[in-house]
Amino acid sequence: MAYADYRYYITTYLGTAIQEADFPRLSLRASSFLDYYTQGRAARNAGLDALKMACCAVAEQYQAIDAAQALAQKALSASVKSEGELQSQSVGSWSKTYRSGGDSAQQALSSARAAQASLGAIAQQYLGATGLLYRGRGCGYGYVPPYCDAL
Repeated sequence: MAYADYRYYITTYLGTAIQEADFPRLSLRASSFLDYYTQGRAARNAGLDALKMACCAVAEQYQAIDAAQALAQKALSASVKSEGELQSQSVGSWSKTYRSGGDSAQQALSSARAAQASLGAIAQQYLGATGLLYRGRGCGYGYVPPYCDAL
């Protein structure tokens, strides 16, 4: 279940980066990440506005990850078909330098890894004050686990 729909994305979150056709796929991936990151607490609090905002922000980050991975794939495909990507040209004593597709792909994959690493920081930005990220024992931040003996 996705925590935010496209209408919420454009009217409340005020997002513009994701097209309507791509939003269901990206928001589902974002919701799955938030379920993992909150250790399942997100599903019990699906109506929480902060959770919907986090879903939209993480969905935008997943779009950046997808774009970087697609760029890496394109660079690898192009390197197989040609000499590589044109890196520089000179006019005096004519010179042409090509970059290998592997270099371009490596840079794109490095970007994708950096974007993936920031998913947790994005979730913390929106969910930090909700108690959904609580990792301790006992009854903290309004979360009452089944083993809580303070009741």
